[in-house]
Amino acid sequence: MISATVNLYRNAYNGLGRRMWLLAVVMLINRSGTMVLPFMTLYCKHIGYSTRQAGYVVAVYGLGSMVGAFLGGRISDRFGFYYTQFFALFCGGILFMVLGQMNSFASICICTFFLSMVNESFRPANATAVAHYSNPQNRTQSFSLVRLAINVDWGVGRVGWFSCIHKLSPVVLG
Repeated sequence: MISATVNLYRNAYNGLGRRMWLLAVVMLINRSGTMVLPFMTLYCKHIGYSTRQAGYVVAVYGLGSMVGAFLGGRISDRFGFYYTQFFALFCGGILFMVLGQMNSFASICICTFFLSMVNESFRPANATAVAHYSNPQNRTQSFSLVRLAINVDWGVGRVGWFSCIHKLSPVVLG
């Protein structure tokens, strides 16, 4: 059964070039940062904020994502998809570390907004790169591979993170 599934996926993405696989891996790395989102409410509660305040932080994350998607497309058009993706990954990593240092509600909201904005600016640039490096014959297949990378992260990645948190829950949740 497993070998049949592996063969199915191998055949589905057969013929895609190295660049397309690299773009899918880079998207997987970018999306792995969004694992913060499911834990944002737990983190806010852990540091003493209410469920309502934690919900506001998640809402701010969504607003930043919408702004970032728009700006990411504009920035990608102006400076190119390579630089936009690099900037988003590099600055997103820094902003994750900065977010961990925030304590006040306002600073958490502001940092969360900019973090999500920077992270989401990656997606239009990545889509532009996929369109650039694919050809009309494999474009659907290429976008499908990138979407699979996103789904793998949300499916498999979250299970791993949830199991880690479950094991650490007495430590994390006090």
